[in-house]
Amino acid sequence: GMKIAVKANSRTTESVNGSISKGLKMALSGGSVIGLCVISLSLLGILVLVSMVGQSSSGLEVEFLTGYAMGASLTAIFIQIGGGIFTKSADIGADIVGKIDYRLPEDDPRNPAVIADLVGDNVGDCAGRGADLFETLSGDLVTSMIIGLFFIDRYGYMILLFSPLFLSVGILSTLVSIIIAFKISNPTRSFLTSIIVSTLSSSIGLYFVSTVFMKDITLFYAGMSGLFVTLLMSIVSNYYTGVNSPPVKHMYESAKRGAAINMISGFAYGLRGAVIPVFLVSIAAIFSYLITGNVYGLVAANIGTDILIGTVMAWDAFGPIVDNAGGINEMSGASSNNEAFDALDAVGNTTKAYTKAFALASGTFTAFIALMTYYRVVGNRPIDLTNPFHIAGLLIGIAIPFLFSSYIMSAVDSTTLVMVDEVRRQFNENPRILSGHDLPAYDKCVRIATLKALKQMSLPVLIAEASFLGFGILFGVNALAGMLIGLLGSSAILGIKCILMGGAFDNTKKLFELSNNNGDESLQTAVVTGDTFGDPLKDVVGPSLTILMKSITMTALTFEAILLKYAIFPV
Repeated sequence: GMKIAVKANSRTTESVNGSISKGLKMALSGGSVIGLCVISLSLLGILVLVSMVGQSSSGLEVEFLTGYAMGASLTAIFIQIGGGIFTKSADIGADIVGKIDYRLPEDDPRNPAVIADLVGDNVGDCAGRGADLFETLSGDLVTSMIIGLFFIDRYGYMILLFSPLFLSVGILSTLVSIIIAFKISNPTRSFLTSIIVSTLSSSIGLYFVSTVFMKDITLFYAGMSGLFVTLLMSIVSNYYTGVNSPPVKHMYESAKRGAAINMISGFAYGLRGAVIPVFLVSIAAIFSYLITGNVYGLVAANIGTDILIGTVMAWDAFGPIVDNAGGINEMSGASSNNEAFDALDAVGNTTKAYTKAFALASGTFTAFIALMTYYRVVGNRPIDLTNPFHIAGLLIGIAIPFLFSSYIMSAVDSTTLVMVDEVRRQFNENPRILSGHDLPAYDKCVRIATLKALKQMSLPVLIAEASFLGFGILFGVNALAGMLIGLLGSSAILGIKCILMGGAFDNTKKLFELSNNNGDESLQTAVVTGDTFGDPLKDVVGPSLTILMKSITMTALTFEAILLKYAIFPV
């Protein structure tokens, strides 16, 4: 993903200087490669493993695939945390010193942290989001096949191919939507049209797979409920984070009275916005269960949330590509066609926000299904709410995401401290940098972000994984189930809150940049302060929590046989 993005960046810069439609096609071409790779490689990996080692004398074996899903989860969470620490330390360092101390514009080549900031866009939004969605797809394929084993008597072995067939439809719908998007020169219309086309073509494909292969129309209804959840999540996300939305306008007015009031407003909207997505996922889960009459309806709904991944990932990668293209244009000293770069960048910001909402809905559903798969595999053992060990597991599971998030924020904090000091040191020791006569030492900021991110990305993951495995080894699979339920609820709420709150702060700053108050230094300080506070929340903590709840449930699934056999005090 990063390789394609880096190649597409400079080509997009050149294309935009020709026309905005050429730039749109070039950036979307790069993004579409990434989107198609995510869904295709996930399917390919699963099918190759099943064909190589999934055959046995007793039939088809798929339980071993939990190791594949666990590996994808661990890779995703390390990339997300490491990439997030890298990009946000550079972004915050560049904003604090560049915008607040010296009032430099965005992507100013005099800012020593600007290269690290632009590199971080590729790391966080291409590699990080790609790994996240790859993990979601892999986990959903694995859990759907494992739960499918319990429904072979009803559907036959075709049930094991339901999710691969459905996601293959997603590949075709992605290709169709991208081809049509190429024919539209307006960036916003191109994005919306591609999402609509992908949704309609996916719906037709889902109907075909459900009725022809599975001969069960209720699976179509369940899958559509999951698809609608992702679309409704985008509406919720846009309401709370859109540049012209009522919450962001209110936060902008609050910022005129001071940074603290802006942050209080953003915090309140983050708390409020976290409620509706949880209701949407819950309603879809209940509806899919009732309409099908069995647990596999939830699997169909879960796969429904994944069907747009190819298209969504293509547009998500489009965002950092056009952002980097604008940065290259700014740093090269070219001033031609700035309006075209701004228009593409505005759409890129919208697509990145949409992808975060999409990943939230899909990730929450994935963790939900993984938990139900865990219950099925360990024998549907009930949780006893009068058992203190089970209640203790529930409470600890609720607490772990907060501890996990605190270590991530501390990692961003310590890295940003060093980054800010380095940027200020360069300005203080060499005044010719500000005058434009000397170039900053960009490589030093890149090195700081890289080394600190690599050093600090492991601890949060190790603490979370060790806590759950340790608790499971001590008290067994039943107590661990309570812990997993606590983790799912806590991570979903906290992750959604962080993403929506950070997005609202980000677009409050963008609203300031679009206004005529650019000379108001106190207002600029207030909105930049809110933005720098929200950046690690929406780009590191929130997405990492989405991955965490999937990673832990996959770890529990992978080790369930060991926990069943070797638990010290099973309760």
